[in-house]
Amino acid sequence: IPISIDTDKPAVAAAALDAGASIINDITALKDEAMARLAADRRVPVVLMHMQGTPATMQQNPHYEDVVGQVLAYLLQRAAYAESMGIAREMIFLDPGIGFGRTTEHNLLLLKGLEVFVKSGYRLLVGTSRKRFIGQITGKDDPADRLFGTAATVALAAMKGASIVRVHDVEQ
Repeated sequence: IPISIDTDKPAVAAAALDAGASIINDITALKDEAMARLAADRRVPVVLMHMQGTPATMQQNPHYEDVVGQVLAYLLQRAAYAESMGIAREMIFLDPGIGFGRTTEHNLLLLKGLEVFVKSGYRLLVGTSRKRFIGQITGKDDPADRLFGTAATVALAAMKGASIVRVHDVEQ
């Protein structure tokens, strides 16, 4: 079973790979060149995610003129960088970063436009599980109560061509 390490720190990623992880999931989309070199040297898949700002600032008035177009352009630029660093195209996954610097409307627009990410030729990872926007739509304040909303968004992502969906409730 492939194990993913979710970090933007190359030393942490290296230790996790040494311990058996086989995928690097980097919310900064390889902004640290050492992370790109590590992924290339180890020949492991990478997940490149888009986030507006940092985890501390991302939800402070997120704004986009064209959320789908801007997120796609950024991810394609980062994917080109990853390839230039020696990471094979088939090892690159794009993650539009649902919930990372987004309003509910932004998240819904990204879900509606997932096929443009798939049409880019890169594989797509989508993580909607228990996200706040699901709670805002369903009225479920407790993330653990967002199973049906998560299931709906996972079904949509799969229907639109996502290769991987990240969930908390795997069995369901």
